[in-house]
Amino acid sequence: MRADRGKRGVAVTGALAALLVFSAVVLHADVFYLTILHTNDIHGGILPRKATFLNPDFPPMIGGGAHLAEYVAGVREECEQSGEYCLLFDAGDIYQGTPVGNYSTGAYVVEWMNEVGYDLMTLGNHDFDDGADNAISLAAMAEFPVVACNFVETATGEIPEPVRPYVLYEIEGVTIAVIGLATSDTYGLVDASMLEGYLFLDEAETVERYIEEVREQGAEIVMLLSHLGQPSDPDTYLGRVFEAWEQGEEYTKSFAMNNAELSTVVPGIDLIFSGHIHWGLRRPWVNPITHTIVVQGYANGTGLCRLRVAVDTETGTVIGYDAPENSESYVSLLHDEYWGDEDVTELLDSFRDVAEEGMDEVIGEATEEIPRGGAEHPLGRLVADAILWRSDADVSLMNRGGIRAAIPRGPITPRIVYEALPFEEDLYVFELTGAELLEVLETGMKGRRRDMQLGGATAIRNQALDDMGKIEELVVGGVPVDSTQVYRFVTTGYLASGNVGYEILTEHTPLNTGCTLFSSVVDYIREHSPVKSDNLTRVIWIDEPR
Repeated sequence: MRADRGKRGVAVTGALAALLVFSAVVLHADVFYLTILHTNDIHGGILPRKATFLNPDFPPMIGGGAHLAEYVAGVREECEQSGEYCLLFDAGDIYQGTPVGNYSTGAYVVEWMNEVGYDLMTLGNHDFDDGADNAISLAAMAEFPVVACNFVETATGEIPEPVRPYVLYEIEGVTIAVIGLATSDTYGLVDASMLEGYLFLDEAETVERYIEEVREQGAEIVMLLSHLGQPSDPDTYLGRVFEAWEQGEEYTKSFAMNNAELSTVVPGIDLIFSGHIHWGLRRPWVNPITHTIVVQGYANGTGLCRLRVAVDTETGTVIGYDAPENSESYVSLLHDEYWGDEDVTELLDSFRDVAEEGMDEVIGEATEEIPRGGAEHPLGRLVADAILWRSDADVSLMNRGGIRAAIPRGPITPRIVYEALPFEEDLYVFELTGAELLEVLETGMKGRRRDMQLGGATAIRNQALDDMGKIEELVVGGVPVDSTQVYRFVTTGYLASGNVGYEILTEHTPLNTGCTLFSSVVDYIREHSPVKSDNLTRVIWIDEPR
């Protein structure tokens, strides 16, 4: 089933953009209405899932690609009948998170997107997890434009084909530009060797340049399809911008801006369709300075955003917006409220048959939910213990960001483990002296970092002390660390490659254990079931409330 995308054609195709011209009946001579449907951070979530976050004991079914396809087709039909317009966007991170998404390094997800009839997407950092060349291949597979204005070749400074910086749409004589934006934090979130030959340019400078360019091409309305993320506390970030301005300084950061910051320092953006942080806005956020409208949904294919904007054709401006679905811009696709498309269900079942063999075997039981959190947490300790057990190491380290879901109470299957640990990476062992081990762990405690999931050791961390000297005591295997003794230290390939601040590990020689993170945790649960949560903190903070 190919979803009908309405009457449209490509009027102009250039090296940088396509001008897509729409024609339809207009409700009023001087106003038209454009509905924009928008997904973000699907992470391979094109199969339905249980909404345990709503009810851990009796979770309703939610989301999936068939239900999204049916919903999109319905909205398109509504728009067609009323003489309005509809576009479907995605803000990146289309895979990495499920067996179906990871099995084909994103290809199954793009095939589904083609079937649904997406109009446009940008690239998220996880779309580069299997390398920049794979991200470019996914863009080539897409039967719709892929835009990312700040992703360029190192040698030429050009955006690699078929990726484009933006697309221009013409609707009722009004030209609308949609600029794509990846996060420059992709470096540091992806193994640098996977990005060799490519760069991610500064967000603000690049967006400003392309706003000027699309204005020169006649764009009256500028939208941004952005993988920067909209924070839950935008006022905090606006305050930082204002503080810099009050001091007569330009607001800058050593890492990527979020959309609240970007929309403040870069005027001229009418709307931003956002992804990256898995935190959804029930209603749009409007920047109090620039009046940019920001929309962002939740993750994992559980729903999508729906926003209808009114455009004045005489002035070429957005004069208002509404959220037709229950007055909220986010729609949760609960199965007791929405139906799934039968043809798309058949397609997704064929993907499932290949990618999910054995994923529903019961491997153990959790006597209670094993949660994750914003700092050290019970599931992090379980994962650290699992890789310690599998590798026969002395100390293990897992990064918090690699754990994406809790383990619910009840039977545990490989599918549940996969949802918690969706990144298919190997384990690596280092042989470090006690002094070297201290240096590695101190690296993970710089500033106020709280992402360390530690196994085999406990540490007393004095936050009042300077960076690289915060550990007052480190105990390994029940004995204070010996600076000259050699210890076996195990971690993931992600950290072993120097990501998220652990560049120090690249100074040491890693040994591939031949074991993966996922299989190690599955085997650990088989061996140690039933498993439960604990509150035995391993990094003990002093001189600061936890």
